[in-house]
Amino acid sequence: MARFEPAGLAGNRAVGLELIGILAALGSAATWAVGALLLKPFAEQLPAMGLAFAKGIFGLLLLGTCILLVGREPIGAPVFWVLFLSGVLGIGVADTLFFKALRELSSHSVVQLMLLGQVATIGMAVVFLGEVLVWQEWSGVALVIAGVAVVLTGPGEEGDGRATRRGILFGLVSVMSMAASVTMAKGVLDDVDALTATFLRIAGGVVSLFLFAPVFYLGRGNWISPLLSDWRLALRFCAIATFVTFGGFFLSLLAMKLTPLAIANTLLSTEPLFVLLIMAILYRERPDSRRLLGSLIGVLGVGLISAKSILT
Repeated sequence: MARFEPAGLAGNRAVGLELIGILAALGSAATWAVGALLLKPFAEQLPAMGLAFAKGIFGLLLLGTCILLVGREPIGAPVFWVLFLSGVLGIGVADTLFFKALRELSSHSVVQLMLLGQVATIGMAVVFLGEVLVWQEWSGVALVIAGVAVVLTGPGEEGDGRATRRGILFGLVSVMSMAASVTMAKGVLDDVDALTATFLRIAGGVVSLFLFAPVFYLGRGNWISPLLSDWRLALRFCAIATFVTFGGFFLSLLAMKLTPLAIANTLLSTEPLFVLLIMAILYRERPDSRRLLGSLIGVLGVGLISAKSILT
């Protein structure tokens, strides 16, 4: 016999899940901000792609162990391949080309590409997923994007390097690949739990990084030796990778599962705001007025996005 559930109760449950998704997105952004600071010493010793590969391998071991312990529901082949290919596109292609683009673009160009990626993701969510937001949420999305842009750009940052055509091409393909990858993942998240989805997406990324190694610079030199030569360094890396895997990767997929992609992806872009907060609290670095204004604009945007879930 089918269980009857009042419409009001179902609506409140949906709103409650969306609020959890919003908190998950903000938690993921905060995790990536902390993780970026913690991984900085490793980034100085390992190539960027080598660091991503090592982090992915350890993340797969962690997630695989968790899935074996808690179990998982069977998933269809289409869902499996969509999530796996979204990892190939988002981690393998997008991240690889983004690292290449960083070498040939100014910081101003990088910020413009990041903002383009946000807009492209929102556009794909509306066109391919049929997402519809209320005006408060659209206003919040616009304010968050504007706030992040204010924080990341500023006087004197445009002349730190001239963008090359190849760098722009790498950057464009990177942000469009990332937008497509998260749209692909969002499209099947209703049919799989977030833990399994995270495992499959990272698996696609790790496999693609391995395959792309001969093409790019991952395979040049013994990039893993700094970790293997010092067990204390390896333990520290494993602890940080655990933090990033669950706090960064898993929470981001959970956020996409529970909230519209346009909202989740916008909130995930608030990482620079959390970096400012962490630097102010832990390192006593006082942000200038421009970055402070950008942070306040971003916080206002988050408030508008969250208002419906909090007040309902």
